[in-house]
Amino acid sequence: MRFRWASIFLTFMISLNPLDEANAGGAALESEQKNRLRNTQVIILKALSLTEKGLVDPKPLFQVVSERLREVGYTVLQTVSKPHDVTLKVKCEERKTGVGITKFGGDAGRPGSPSRLWKGPACQLTYWIDSQPGPWRHEVRTDFEEAWTAAEHTHAHNSGAFALSHLYTKLEESDFHLALAAEWEQSDRLANILTSPQTDRATRLKIMSLAGHLSGPSMLEAIQQTMTDPRLTTEAILALGRQGERATPILMNLVKTSQSVEAKATAVQALGEIGAQNGGAQIIPHLLTMVQTPDLDLKVQTEVVKALGKMPDQRSVEPLEKLGLQAWTTRSNDPQLQKLREAVDWSLWQITPSAHTEE
Repeated sequence: MRFRWASIFLTFMISLNPLDEANAGGAALESEQKNRLRNTQVIILKALSLTEKGLVDPKPLFQVVSERLREVGYTVLQTVSKPHDVTLKVKCEERKTGVGITKFGGDAGRPGSPSRLWKGPACQLTYWIDSQPGPWRHEVRTDFEEAWTAAEHTHAHNSGAFALSHLYTKLEESDFHLALAAEWEQSDRLANILTSPQTDRATRLKIMSLAGHLSGPSMLEAIQQTMTDPRLTTEAILALGRQGERATPILMNLVKTSQSVEAKATAVQALGEIGAQNGGAQIIPHLLTMVQTPDLDLKVQTEVVKALGKMPDQRSVEPLEKLGLQAWTTRSNDPQLQKLREAVDWSLWQITPSAHTEE
């Protein structure tokens, strides 16, 4: 009977929490709302901590999340009556209940998106604007799925406190604050963090991984500035590829002028990613010129071939077939040459699969 009443109480509290399934999707945000999100500075934070025995003090959760948000310059409030831009809601549970996601599309494939399979300790994060849920969902999980078993192994007597403690640690390590700023398309905020001398390498890498969501000119400039750091050059070049078509001239110039084989190869790889998204009308002619360049480094040549395969175009067939014949008739055990051979075969298959069947 005690367990039954605890379950009823917990279900009631979850029904009050707007992170439930009924509000999972949320309507599409209007352009005015999106513009407000880009300029968000003040956040109302609502925290909820639950164990199998019921509610617990949410102050530690509030402290952890607010600290992470302040790290990227947000003002965090707890009183709804004060002026604010958006509300962030965080619910941490010993055992996850509602998830608020769709099976396909939307946030289903994003890193950090909720998992329908996970039923263990988890924190769910979502934001609301104008009493409307945003499309962003983020989940932070423990390394263990069964809190009671994990607590028993460490001789902890309270599985709920044990689970929440581990969840708070995961939130301290999480990049949800950066993902949220990217969701709101706050390019200037993240660009400033990316170029700050105080920012650690891991944070910079995370920001560059989110570059595909950040289209402002400040981010493009920040990534170019980051390229000058030898420890981050490769990652910065790949981040340019996530910036899309507007980064094409920068990458093409890098291919022409860089004295580094690694930088050239990475720039071609980034161009291939851009071309895969937009068809590569601007890129293919340049790559076809490169693939036929004498004495081109094998690593760069291999990336050129792969990039052409991502942008299927019949103009690429003849040059690739000639290159393939040359590569396969050259007697060499060079591992890079073998990678080139395989890349040629793969790209030709992508462009004209029917021409390469055994039938």
